[in-house]
Amino acid sequence: MIRNKPEIVSPAGNLEKLKFAVTFGADSVFFGGGMFNLRDKAGNFSPEDISEAVEFCRTHDVKTTFLLNSFLHEKDIDAAEKYIKSIEHFDFHAVMISDPGMLQLVKNSNLKSRIYLSTQMSTLNRLSVKFWKNQGIDRIVLARETTLKEIESIRDFSDDEIEVFVHGALCISYSGRCLLSRFMSGRDANLGECSQPCRWKFSLMEEKRPGHHFEFIEHATGTEILSSKDLCLLRKIPDYINAGVNAFKLEGRMKSLYYVANVTRIYKNIVENIIAGNSLEDKFPFWESELDLISHRPYTDDLFNEFDDLGFRGVPYIKKVMFMGYADAVPQGNEVKVKVFNPIHLNDRLEAIAPIKNNIINDTQLTVVKIFEDDTEDVLARPGRNCRIIFDKKVPENAIFRKRILSPEGA
Repeated sequence: MIRNKPEIVSPAGNLEKLKFAVTFGADSVFFGGGMFNLRDKAGNFSPEDISEAVEFCRTHDVKTTFLLNSFLHEKDIDAAEKYIKSIEHFDFHAVMISDPGMLQLVKNSNLKSRIYLSTQMSTLNRLSVKFWKNQGIDRIVLARETTLKEIESIRDFSDDEIEVFVHGALCISYSGRCLLSRFMSGRDANLGECSQPCRWKFSLMEEKRPGHHFEFIEHATGTEILSSKDLCLLRKIPDYINAGVNAFKLEGRMKSLYYVANVTRIYKNIVENIIAGNSLEDKFPFWESELDLISHRPYTDDLFNEFDDLGFRGVPYIKKVMFMGYADAVPQGNEVKVKVFNPIHLNDRLEAIAPIKNNIINDTQLTVVKIFEDDTEDVLARPGRNCRIIFDKKVPENAIFRKRILSPEGA
């Protein structure tokens, strides 16, 4: 039984990514400002960016969640209170918190937003859901460790809004509350400064032979003995909808614009097909192929026994395409202005992906026929430039361009 149509909640590491998340189908976006969010190294949003983002999302009927989800030390309280005052005038749909102290500051402020609870608080059961509801929380992002059966049980006892992560990087620590980064690099993951030591390469040293290191050989580029696979719940989305989940969250504020757009459109499309009662099996090959064409580690849909027999086989980073750029204006037939991210050469064979609307896939393959920069014809479109490119066929609106690369692995 389908209880509701879940929102697709997309990451926005900066304003540019936010706009593509919206264009490619997000129902809601989450982003942070200059302080107190858990992605200190993301582009994040200046006050001017926040204003533009809120207005852009309002115009497109997309919800905004502003992140205040870092944990506060005693010395942070006054600064957090001051920062909240500086954003009170923005019309966010919701703000997200982790720390109970931050919750108090938000409740004592003039923010009119709903309040969401981050996965960082490890909510796993109906009693915790009820507790946080009584504290004024409007939606809870459940811990990634919550099983489908537990979600079904929570829903049997509660109509409160719940959100779950369905795609993206997993943290080897419990609900992302990791101390490894702070211990090894001095950068606190719980303040948004994670250096991702779980992705580092490690070797073995015998106690009485200091300096003699023995490599773990698992795959060609090394072994990350603490590194998890990436989450992909695509095949389980029908079950999660039937369980009554209100929103599906996509991880990736640090990922590329191409990643955000493609993952958003795929999860939005599967939800739309489920709600419409359409057959899914004939569509899974396309969806899974597209998710394989974003940079990722091997996927898992089982957080609790990722490696089947508990053996470790390594989690190499998989990269099969390169993000080349996007259409920076409405295409005029075969011609379009392109914001370039990687070098585009004359005669390059590119793939263009586009938003999926009314279940119509407008992706196509194009060949570069001519390149112009400032009205001067060239053989190369350089990264960071806006170039006018003529292809051999019509360019779909809002196109993002990618190029297949020979090796499936790479950083």
